[in-house]
This record gives sequence, C-alpha cells and structure tokens, in this order.
Amino acid sequence: MKNLYFLIALFLTVTGLSFSAAAQTPVHKQTKSNIILSNVDAIGVTFTNTSTAGDLIIVQITWDKQNRTVQSLTDSKGNLYHQIGTETSWGGSYRSALYYAYNISADASKITVTANLDHKTQNLLEIYVSEYSNILSTSDPLDQVKTTFGSGTAINTGNVTTTSPNELLYSIAIGESVHITAGAGFNVRSTDQDNVVEDLTGVAAGLRSASFTGGGNWIAQVASFKAVVTTLPVSLLSFDARTLSNKTVELDWATATEANSDHFEVERSQNGLDWTTAGRVDAAGNSNTTLNYSFVDENPYTGLGYYRLKQVDRDGKATIFKTVTVHIDEASIATVKVYPNPATSYLVVEGATQAVSIYSTTGQRMLVRIVPDGEMKTTVDLTSLPHGAYFVKAGEHSSLFYKQ
Repeated sequence: MKNLYFLIALFLTVTGLSFSAAAQTPVHKQTKSNIILSNVDAIGVTFTNTSTAGDLIIVQITWDKQNRTVQSLTDSKGNLYHQIGTETSWGGSYRSALYYAYNISADASKITVTANLDHKTQNLLEIYVSEYSNILSTSDPLDQVKTTFGSGTAINTGNVTTTSPNELLYSIAIGESVHITAGAGFNVRSTDQDNVVEDLTGVAAGLRSASFTGGGNWIAQVASFKAVVTTLPVSLLSFDARTLSNKTVELDWATATEANSDHFEVERSQNGLDWTTAGRVDAAGNSNTTLNYSFVDENPYTGLGYYRLKQVDRDGKATIFKTVTVHIDEASIATVKVYPNPATSYLVVEGATQAVSIYSTTGQRMLVRIVPDGEMKTTVDLTSLPHGAYFVKAGEHSSLFYKQ
C-alpha cells in the first residue's frame, strides 16, 4: 500500500551501539485498600494474592487529625519501609504519608501491611497498598516524588522529571468528600473510597505529571521508580531508518548475538506514551553472528511521531530498545480540507479529485469513496465504522480524524 505522506526528517539514527542490558517494563501486580471510620490508632490491609520476592510495595496512608503522625509501618514479612518525602497536612484537618519497600521478602502466605499512629484519629484512617514487579532491587529504586494539595475540580500532582528509561510512575489522589476520577491515559488500579490510584508503566525519561478530576479539598502525590536492568537475550548493533522512492519508511536493525529470541515488533506512537504495533518480523532464535533485519512502515503518523523496537523471547518476555523520533510535515502535502473532526455519521473531504479512503490506525482499509469527475467536495458515510481513530487519505494528503 502506497504511503501518502511527505517525510521531511528521518529518524534519529542509532548506530554502532551494542546493548548488553536494558531496563525491563514494570508490571502492576495488585492493589488493596482499607478504611476505618472510627477513632483508632492502627490499620492493616492484606493483599488479595501472594507476593513475589524482590518486588516493590507502595503504601499511602491518610488520617483526619493533623496533630497525629505515623509511628511505624510494618508488614508480616518484616520488610523495611522508607518514607517518601514528609507527612503532608491538607484540607484543614487531614494528613497523608507515602512509603515504599523494595526488594521485598515474600513466601506462600499473603502479606499484611500495618500502619500505627502515635495517637487515635477522630473518624478516618485509610490505607492503600500496591505491588509492582520488574523494579530495581539492587539499590534504592526511588527516582522522583512530588506532592500537591488544594481545592477545586482540577487536580494535578505537579511535574517531576524522570531520569531513567521504562520507569514506573505511581500516583494517588485523595479527596475530602467528593468522588475523584482518573486522568486520561493512566492505568486505574483502585477507585476505592471514591479516591484513585493510577499509574503509567514503562515511562521514558522526561517531564511527567498525573492529573485527576474532583472537587473540594484534595491531595495528589506522584512517585517514580527505576526499573530493573537485566542482561538482554539480544545484543543490538544498530537501529535506523530511511525513506524509499515511494515515500515509505524502511526500518533496519542488526544484532550481534541472539538467545531464545522469537520475534521483533516495530511500535509507533504519536505522544511517546500510547503505542501500537506497526509490524512484526520473526527473529533467528539463536545466533552468534551478525544478523540484519528490515521492515517497511507504509503508514507513519503525520507531525511528530515516535518509533521503538521491541524484542520478544520465546517465553513471552519482552525488551524495549531505544525510542527515536520522526517528523512529517503536513504543510507540504496538497491542500485538502477534512471536517468535521471529531465526526459522527459523515465526513466531508474538500479538494480530493480521485478517491477518498478511510484506514484504521493499523493500516487496514475500511472504506473507499470514488470522487466523480469535476466534483471537488465529497461526503463519506461513516455509520458503519465503530468509534475510534482513523486516517482519511485523498491523493497525497493523509490526516487523522476521530469517529464519535
């Protein structure tokens, strides 16, 4: 299928690099919460499932008397908990604290986490515990942390700048008396007690924040943790790209060694967070010599786009290599107007002279409308399409639209 984009800039090229190790993608295992609405000085919560040795546990505690403080935080396996930042008073009468334990001990029994205050609360003590795997365990994995509090419907943790690849971005928002909803693009792990625990896993280094929607008084906290680094089953020598004469993009990479390698996936993204698979190439499996691979992407995104290479073992484990960027200049493409966007039951295309095609984001052609001679504006019926994102292609023009 012919690519209808005009590519202005090539990928940033990665050449001459041998990757012997890489950060794995963190995995959420479980989240559990408990709340006691009476005057108590201790609260415990037991995970639903057994835990895995070496994992990370994150704990958030909130209570309703600002002159109370956490005296101890322990669990049934004797793991050591570290406080993240300091206890924070907010909303006039509430106080919160965030803790974590890394490289935990675990066995066949379920872990119970218990928090003790120095004095009893009045009528609120709640706790949230979450477990994650693939977190750095040979040293302290905590990277960045930020806590904000305020009042109103727009809730944001504030910015942190992560420093390592494939980090875990954990965030929680606690409200005084209203229902809180999660921010767009995050994985929701708990909505217990009308509060939200959410995360992003495999986050690239850079500026990050977490958002929610609520009302009244609130506190929002975010913490990032470094991923475990393991020896890779594949040693990557190079990864680059070039445009072909038909304006498609060829991705090329080479490996020095491979062990138990099943296949490669080329992934693309428009924001560096949400990824889709552009294509797959089978791997050699086992090799001690240089092997070369190639894949042609026929449907790159317009504007700024991101690409990365994912290698998958025969046992299903995956390794993600360096992300590179590309920019496709829409201004150089012939003028075609597309509206409305978002669309509902129809799409109007002005400036098309031959045919108008609708493609899914994975490259599958969904609809085609032949433009009659002399007609410069055509309407495409979208009623048969499910809700979602699509490409409309007309001549040398291609753009993204959304079907509501």
